[in-house]
Amino acid sequence: MKKILVFSLLLLLAGCNDNVQHFETMERAQIESIDNDRVIDQHGQLENSDLFHQFLKDVKDKEQKTLKVTRYTIEGAPIYWAVKFNGEHFNIEIDNREDEWGSKNIENYQCDKLTEEVAGSLTDYNFTSCDGGFEINLLSVINE
Repeated sequence: MKKILVFSLLLLLAGCNDNVQHFETMERAQIESIDNDRVIDQHGQLENSDLFHQFLKDVKDKEQKTLKVTRYTIEGAPIYWAVKFNGEHFNIEIDNREDEWGSKNIENYQCDKLTEEVAGSLTDYNFTSCDGGFEINLLSVINE
């Protein structure tokens, strides 16, 4: 009787483990698909930089384009950016609700220009001519 009980428990645990692995695999696939459609910025090191360069080309050609960026803080919290270019203006949405030290909200801005400034081994991409008269740093990229 004990052997049957132990065997039943092992089967139950094996079934639960398969479900956990299935959900972990699904979650990992969702994260990977999200990561593949956005630029990931970890302190100047970019993943999916081809998406960013295509965005810059499309902006130069005055084509409507959307860019998604995840920037990580020093503490490792993600800040999500959605930049929509309509051919004239940039509409910028910055979601820092997951940043423990941030304002925990979604901020929206409109800017007219995206500039590129090279200083030594760093290139800054800044939005200028923004509502309110200030600049917003999109990315600071370490030159390769």
